[in-house]
Amino acid sequence: MRFLTNALSGREALLIDPVRARQHADAANASGLGDMIAQFFGEKPKAYKAGKVGIVPLRGVIGKSLLPIDKMTGAVDLDEFDRDLEDMENDDEVEVIVVDISSPGGTVTGVEEVASRLSRYSKPTVAFTDTEAASAAYWIGASADRFVATPSATVGSVGVYMAIPDFSEAFKQAGVKMEVIKAGKLKGAGIEGTSLSDEQKADLQAQVNELHADFKASVRGKRKMVADADMEGQVFSGKVAARKGMVTGLVGSLNELIRSLNA
Repeated sequence: MRFLTNALSGREALLIDPVRARQHADAANASGLGDMIAQFFGEKPKAYKAGKVGIVPLRGVIGKSLLPIDKMTGAVDLDEFDRDLEDMENDDEVEVIVVDISSPGGTVTGVEEVASRLSRYSKPTVAFTDTEAASAAYWIGASADRFVATPSATVGSVGVYMAIPDFSEAFKQAGVKMEVIKAGKLKGAGIEGTSLSDEQKADLQAQVNELHADFKASVRGKRKMVADADMEGQVFSGKVAARKGMVTGLVGSLNELIRSLNA
C-alpha cells in the first residue's frame, strides 16, 4: 500500500495502530502478482440494501484517492465510501443507513470531512462493528447517530501520531553526511539522514495535537459522555466501550441489527 508506506515514513499523520500499519504495508508490498489478481477478481464488499436498510461497508485500511493497486491489496477509498453513503442518502427506498465497519484505521486525509458529512445526514445512521473500529474508523463511526458493537469487538484508539525515522547516526557510520539546502526553518523535516530540529519537532507536535483535539471534538459531537481519559489512544472491547459511552449499545450480529431496524 503505497499511501500507507509513505505515511509511515513521516509524510502524513496516522490514525492507525503502528504495528497494524506496518503489517498491512508489508503484506501488500510482499503480495505476488497472483495474489493481487485474486484480490482484484475476488468479491469486494459493496453497498447493498436489505429492506429499508442501506448497508455501506467500511472495511480495510482507510485512505483517500487511492491507486487501483492500493484497493486491490485491501484498502478502502474514502471517495468511494462517501459516494456510497450519498447514494443511500438519496435512495427513496432507504430509511436507515448502516455503516458496517471492519478497519484498524488509516491515514488522516479526508476522515474529518467524511465524518462531518455523516453526522449531518437527514436519515438515521447506525455504525456497526463485529471486528474492529479503531482510530480513523472509529472517528467515522462515532459520527453516526448510533454506534453498536458486538461484545468482543475492538473499539476506540482515539489518537494521532507521526513516525519519522532518524537515520543520521547510520549515515554517519557509513561516512555519509546529508547536506540540506533549504529556505524556511521548518522545511525539509524528516529528510533521510537528518535529525529533526527542536523547532521542527515542536511544529509537528502542534499538528498532531490539533488533529487529536479535532478527533475528540468530533467524537463528542454524538458521543457526549466519553471521558478525556478514554481518548488517549487505547482500545476497548465492545462491552467495555458500551459502559464508557463510546458505543451506544451491543448487538449479536449485523443480521440481528438489520432485522431490528426492519421491524
